[in-house]
Amino acid sequence: MGTYFKLLRIKIALAFFFPFVLGLSVAATADTSISVPKAISAIMSFFFASFFSSTLNFYSDVEADRIFSGVFKDMDLKNQPFVTGDMSRNETIAAFSVSLILALTLSLLAGLKVLIYISCFIFVVGFLYSHPKIKLKGRPLTDILCNILGMGLSLFAGLSIGRANHPSVVYLIWGALFVAIVYIPTVVNDVPFDQAAGFKTSGVVFGAERLLVSMIPLTLIMSLLAVVVFLDDSLVWQFRLTCLALTPLTILGVIVIFFSWKPPRINLNPDIVLVPMYFADAFFLAFSFYKIIS
Repeated sequence: MGTYFKLLRIKIALAFFFPFVLGLSVAATADTSISVPKAISAIMSFFFASFFSSTLNFYSDVEADRIFSGVFKDMDLKNQPFVTGDMSRNETIAAFSVSLILALTLSLLAGLKVLIYISCFIFVVGFLYSHPKIKLKGRPLTDILCNILGMGLSLFAGLSIGRANHPSVVYLIWGALFVAIVYIPTVVNDVPFDQAAGFKTSGVVFGAERLLVSMIPLTLIMSLLAVVVFLDDSLVWQFRLTCLALTPLTILGVIVIFFSWKPPRINLNPDIVLVPMYFADAFFLAFSFYKIIS
């Protein structure tokens, strides 16, 4: 059972869960017809989709993970199941097949739109990002773009559970910049191992230092957009609140990252970023079920 829990890669799954549960909270506020079983089915489909995607990521990254070392990850990748040999051929086939079938079936039970967005999430975060024949995670810019698109699809999967107010284009751009800024430090810390594995990630192609510096203009633009979003009365409070809370935290995080940059790595525990996101997950999840039940 511990092997399968490692395959889920819960810390990363919970990070992708944040936009999903944010969308669910918006849907639950706008649509009083959402049932508890429908919400639970959608949530379970998300985690099976995450399991499939992270398992494919592990499967295709054995070469890089064998030589990985460092704290800026959710786990010690040298202990991932495909590196240690804990997964047999039959177990691997079963893990992919069962998780994919359950993700699609449970999402369909939650609604056709949920199925569409969960399927797209699997395609982008699973196949496009990690499949050995495609592997956009090993190419410049597309490694970052896949994460941005994956987070966006997670948001719309949550929104699609009910009749919800959709975010503005400005909010989506703000969110894309937020995801890029949060993801860039992981790309930077992976540069030595990606180079050794032959990957051409954004960090390898553009250089770790340049990629870190790019966070400064991205953060400035993100901050300006946050003001526009917060002043937009037509948006639901959830979207405005995330801008209000996450923008100053992002600015502070970028400052801390630059102080923690000791080439060739950033000496910073990722839990500093992940743990606050888990509290946000819990808040929006609790609020969603409060609205659904009441």
